[in-house]
Amino acid sequence: MGRRVLLALLSAAVLVGLVAQPGAAVNTPQAALVSSNPADWTPHVLDGKVDAIVQVGSKMIAGGKFTKVATAAAPTTAIARSNIFAFDATTGAIDTAFAPVMDDEVEALAVAPDGLSVFAGGRFTKINGAAQKSLAKLRLSDGVRITTFKGKTNARVKDMAVSGGRLYIGGTFSTVDGTARTALAALDPTTGALGSDVNLAFTGPRTGTVNIDRFDISPDGTKLIAIGNWTYVAGLQRDQIVMVNLASNPVTVAGWATTRFQQQCAKVFDTYMRDIDISPDGGYFVVVTTGAYHAGSLCDSSSRWETGATGSGQQPTWVDYTGGDTLYDVAVTGTAVYVGGHQRWLNNSFAADKAGPGAVAREGLAALDPLNGLPLSWNPGRDRGVGVFALVATAQGLWIGSDTDRIGRYEYHAKLAFMPLAGGTAVPESRVGTLPGDLFRIGTDNAMTRRAFDGTTVGAPSTVTTGVDWSTVRGAFVVSGRLYSGNADGTMTVRDFDGATAGFTTPVALNGLTSTQFPISRVTGMFFWNGRLYYTLTGDTRLYYRWFTPESGVIGADTFVASGATDGRNWAGVSGMTMASGRLVYATTTGTLSAVDFTGGLPTGTATTLSGPAIDGQSWQSRALFVLNLAN
Repeated sequence: MGRRVLLALLSAAVLVGLVAQPGAAVNTPQAALVSSNPADWTPHVLDGKVDAIVQVGSKMIAGGKFTKVATAAAPTTAIARSNIFAFDATTGAIDTAFAPVMDDEVEALAVAPDGLSVFAGGRFTKINGAAQKSLAKLRLSDGVRITTFKGKTNARVKDMAVSGGRLYIGGTFSTVDGTARTALAALDPTTGALGSDVNLAFTGPRTGTVNIDRFDISPDGTKLIAIGNWTYVAGLQRDQIVMVNLASNPVTVAGWATTRFQQQCAKVFDTYMRDIDISPDGGYFVVVTTGAYHAGSLCDSSSRWETGATGSGQQPTWVDYTGGDTLYDVAVTGTAVYVGGHQRWLNNSFAADKAGPGAVAREGLAALDPLNGLPLSWNPGRDRGVGVFALVATAQGLWIGSDTDRIGRYEYHAKLAFMPLAGGTAVPESRVGTLPGDLFRIGTDNAMTRRAFDGTTVGAPSTVTTGVDWSTVRGAFVVSGRLYSGNADGTMTVRDFDGATAGFTTPVALNGLTSTQFPISRVTGMFFWNGRLYYTLTGDTRLYYRWFTPESGVIGADTFVASGATDGRNWAGVSGMTMASGRLVYATTTGTLSAVDFTGGLPTGTATTLSGPAIDGQSWQSRALFVLNLAN
């Protein structure tokens, strides 16, 4: 269960005779990107793959399909381990006492509420030679199966999580403890007794057998979101994804629903859903998929969805496409959305199995901006293989389980690697101008001026002498003290700017976006807000936006219309625009300066004129407007 981190901080608790309770089935929040340099001390898994990782205090447990492991100090000296092993979370020393013999793959792990044992689920049928199918509870001290836990299923357990004092399991099973339960069940974590309140009918497999591939539970324990192979849940159409209300008794299907996963991807897959992770604050979740390239679908993509949304017809907040490569696992830390698979590119909406316009290379591993899904600059790289199957964020860093041996350009870390938070980098805040501030204007006379501005009243102008020829600028905006310009030659550039001095320009990579897809030379106004680059075009009535992440400088491949198509607004006359403190301020070719409220990414209400054709003898016709707070 790649992104589950049920972290029990036992070391101190044991000293005082207390038992630490693991958290809900979400990843630990992190305030920065982890290092791209993997830790040198982690053990190696010498064959097969790693599917699942959990941490209990100072101990890590890894499960998968393998027969031998090795220490970092002796990487060629094989130590026998049968699909599960334990090691020290800070030294990598392999636990000699925890060595259960599982006869087949361990696909899921979860820490028991007592903090002294771990649940394992998968394809196995025996443990230490004794029959035990698909589900078991193992003592952490020595790996012995705890026989007082009586829970059992008739088929695979593919995912599990402990929340609210219960063990939730999902998989291909149709009975639990001999009682009919299809794909989802809740058990007492001490006895294994089956709960009666979790009994939903999953029906209508797309092909093959109904199953839950993965699920996650919100931090407050009230929502379970599952993905897998079905069409209906409790008689309600919920194609491949369902939100379950755990706060009701019995549990019920929530009203949240989407049709976006109805579309068929490659027919070879019973389900093309591969992983889901809820954010640490519970506000949103991310789904990753396989399925091959199908334009307009959610095949081979990652997508963000809002947890608090209600009703049918839900749409993703953003989608990032690989261009035909599978993403297997996702871990959301708040700062980043880590994804892993065998992908070669991201932001690759328009091409299959090659880099299309906008595509950014990210081999097998990436960190996405939670606001818009674009790749952040973090790019350690890894041998792609089949993919990454386990991503687990802890307070110390990010654990990665896979089927390949090279990571981090490209050190040897067989099937298992750890990217520490120590040595990582913070993602800088994308600061934009606020009001009151200074309104800068790059005029059609190629001069830059500055005026005090409170959102309604503009002060007298003063010239800003920078020594820069602004005649080629067609739109500009400032983020965190950096001035971005769209230029007449179709390029974008960025320079430092403090309100008085302009630094040297560097190009902003377009990554193959053509002038048809992003007509920068026709831009008449630009501004940045909340992960979006808004712009208007000469002779075009619409206000457009595309995703943009200043941290990495990546521009989104896809174009969206924010206004002007159906809301009756006409943006054809814009000659410069900016946004600050919820006000969209724009100049027009008639020389006026106007403003309109800007709420939730859209202009709202009635526009008001702030200034006529001239003020202090200067027309408001411009090439660019932007607000800057010099005090910041």
